Amino acid sequence: MKERLQIHKKADSSNSQLESSLFPSPRSLDKTKQSSPKPLTQLEIANQQFQQHKIEATKLAIQAKYGSLTPEAQERLTVLQAKMDSFWENTGEQGYGVGHNFDNIATNRPQDSIIQAQLTIGQPGDKYEQEADNVAAKVVNQINTASGENQILPAKEEGQVKAEEAGGETSVSPQKQRFLQDYLVAKELVHGIDETLPTDKILEGLFNNFKNIGFKYTMVSKSAEKLLTGTREGDCQTLAEAFKRVAEGYFGIPNLNIEKIPKPFLSEAGKTPYRGREPNCDDGKRWFFQNHYWVTWNNKVYDVLFLSHKKVETDLARQTDPLKSMLMPEEEYFETEKGKVVYPYKDQYSTAELSMFEKLKNFIKNMGRWLANDMDDITAKIHGLLIRKAGASEFDALMQELQNNQINQAASRDGQ
Repeated sequence: MKERLQIHKKADSSNSQLESSLFPSPRSLDKTKQSSPKPLTQLEIANQQFQQHKIEATKLAIQAKYGSLTPEAQERLTVLQAKMDSFWENTGEQGYGVGHNFDNIATNRPQDSIIQAQLTIGQPGDKYEQEADNVAAKVVNQINTASGENQILPAKEEGQVKAEEAGGETSVSPQKQRFLQDYLVAKELVHGIDETLPTDKILEGLFNNFKNIGFKYTMVSKSAEKLLTGTREGDCQTLAEAFKRVAEGYFGIPNLNIEKIPKPFLSEAGKTPYRGREPNCDDGKRWFFQNHYWVTWNNKVYDVLFLSHKKVETDLARQTDPLKSMLMPEEEYFETEKGKVVYPYKDQYSTAELSMFEKLKNFIKNMGRWLANDMDDITAKIHGLLIRKAGASEFDALMQELQNNQINQAASRDGQ
């Protein structure tokens, strides 16, 4: 499929392709140095280094004028200016050349020529001096001629834009470059994905790349922006939103939806792929979730938390908020549709059979007037059984003990 991209004048989308074709690489300058039969003097070497710094700084200055600089690029520009100033101070002390002020490179005056500074080291018209100024002039001229409100780039043949391959450079559109600049983790998520493949294959590659980004599952929600900019932790909602953001924003895939289970539930889903996080309920046997999020596309499930294409099987709670009972270790519990009681204990959850819990609750209610004086002790015994996951027979034994105590107390009162 062919692609046409519309670029506005204020955008810096044409700069990267234009500049990369015009600025010579340090390698090309190295070749020039290697081809010279005569060894370079220390001054000539310093002059070459200065001109390389000038070319790189000119490129950054142009980007600042016609677009924007990242904090890293701005810092690099400052470093280059310091190196160039230091160069002139050192050479000036020895009486070479004339003055140089890099501040003359205009970054906010559209009517002025971007390159104002002149430097003469050694012979006037030095080839490195000419190369730096010629490159800058070409860039300025071509940027200024692109003055229409909208510029249409040539159509690209399908397969021209490739995802990054190991050890190679990525050829991507300016919009995608900006996306990767904004979201550094996205570079890892799109790594090795061939964009000429069908959509489902692209999504599968993105899906699998999530397990390699060092994500830490904390069960605490973080925004997709925080994950993609470097905070590699969060919950299922964090992962689902990040997956959707990259699929839409980088690959341009539409019609992805985030679905969720809004109520608490139990699940037998097992460990997460992220650092092997164990389930938080019943000593690593089950998960207890307050909610759950995943992505769907074309009726296919992308559960990024478990890297699964199946919907999580759930035992839904009967209510959204926890119930209250003094018989539970922390007085809170949930009842599920499949007959479980889920209750918190410290930072984990445990389950008990609902039938046993109802039986115990009714027993205490019916005998409450006889057991009122001993209720704290009875509650402590119940908590102990729940915490160590006692079986139904032990709860039956406790209730039988309480019933016997109640009969003995009644007989003692009648005998008085």
